[in-house]
Amino acid sequence: MRFPPPARFFAPLLALVFGLAVTVFDYELNLSNDLDRHLADLQEHSNATGTRLAKLSAQLLPRGEISVLASDLASAADTPSLETAAVISADGRVLAASDSALAGRIAANEPSLAHAAKLARKGSGARVLHSEDKASLYGAYPIGAQDAWVLVVYERAAANSRAEADARQQLRWIAAGIGLLCVTLWAALHFGFAERIARLTRGVRSFGTSESEVVQPIRGGDEVAELSGAFAAMAARVKAYAAERAGLEREVLEASESERRRIGHELHDGLGQRLTAAALATSSLSTALQSAAPESAARADEIARQIREAIAETRALSHGLSPVGLESGGLAHALHALAESTRGGGRVRVVFECPAPVAIPDAARATHLFRIAQEAVNNALKHAHPGEIRLGLEEREEMLVLEIEDDGEGLPEQMPPRPGIGLRVMRHRASLLGGTLEIAASQGGGTLVRCCAPLSP
Repeated sequence: MRFPPPARFFAPLLALVFGLAVTVFDYELNLSNDLDRHLADLQEHSNATGTRLAKLSAQLLPRGEISVLASDLASAADTPSLETAAVISADGRVLAASDSALAGRIAANEPSLAHAAKLARKGSGARVLHSEDKASLYGAYPIGAQDAWVLVVYERAAANSRAEADARQQLRWIAAGIGLLCVTLWAALHFGFAERIARLTRGVRSFGTSESEVVQPIRGGDEVAELSGAFAAMAARVKAYAAERAGLEREVLEASESERRRIGHELHDGLGQRLTAAALATSSLSTALQSAAPESAARADEIARQIREAIAETRALSHGLSPVGLESGGLAHALHALAESTRGGGRVRVVFECPAPVAIPDAARATHLFRIAQEAVNNALKHAHPGEIRLGLEEREEMLVLEIEDDGEGLPEQMPPRPGIGLRVMRHRASLLGGTLEIAASQGGGTLVRCCAPLSP
């Protein structure tokens, strides 16, 4: 599990643990206070009852009215928590008791009176003592000058059980309330904040990965809604900036291609024509010098040969700057010419495959595709050292697919963290076409470059 855990879990859990800890502590403290308060009240009641019975005994014992005393002790036994009340003589014999069966017995030998009898034997004066577990209370009260004692025994076990049961019931109710409060807190944090923030995060991530063009704002009047509104506004500005930048880049590329085509045309129609005319003139001069000056005729032939080579180089430059037929939608013809010119170097075998005619009337889109193929072929020649390169062009489900595949050394095991400018330009051209560029290992062990783009913008 992550640390720190999500707030929607951590905050309710912390509140639950803290609330239950406080509740248990409060339960223990309140129960202890209640029991101590009940014990103090019982001690006061014991003193009041013992003192009253001692005074009554002091009046009745000299007159021998034991039965009246026994009757009063029996009625006193109805007092809550009073278990036994008895009057004992100096030798510890029970004279009268709330339980008539105790009369005449030795108090020290009776379990219910033994502890109270010990208090009476310890000396003069009223004494009150409770058991170690505070479940029983014993009292001994002297009866005037009669050398006799009133013993009272209180049992608190039932009262303690009731107090503990009430405290546990209160603990359960409070714990249930705290649990419900924590669940409510979790629901408020989850549905009110965490889930909405997660939706906002997904929207921002989708926008960042180009899966979505906008960031949908989150409804509400809190900080999450304000944050989502800020993200939506920022996304709109980024989208507008990206569109403006893409438009500028498209215009720059189109201007660059237009300038390259102009230079290519000028090379072909201007310098090329001039060189052709010079070659013809030099050939005529060589013919005229054959009889008059054979040595000069040989030199004229050499000049004519060099001019023809210059014408060939000029045409190659012209075709590279302005691919053949792109203006009329002849991308296939231009790719075929690229294959022929590459094959003409004699280093590799270049194959062009186009199963069915593909017409692209938009010269700009055709130019981008041709430049991608041209850059991929150059990269293969420079880095892969292939024996064969395949150029493929076809239409698949309203998509134009351009493939450049070689049987060279393949992709390196560790790709550079930042691709070269050629690859970046290829990806940019593909994005301007609204398509994708994929570079992967081919089945033959070389490299496959595939560009997929819509037929029309």
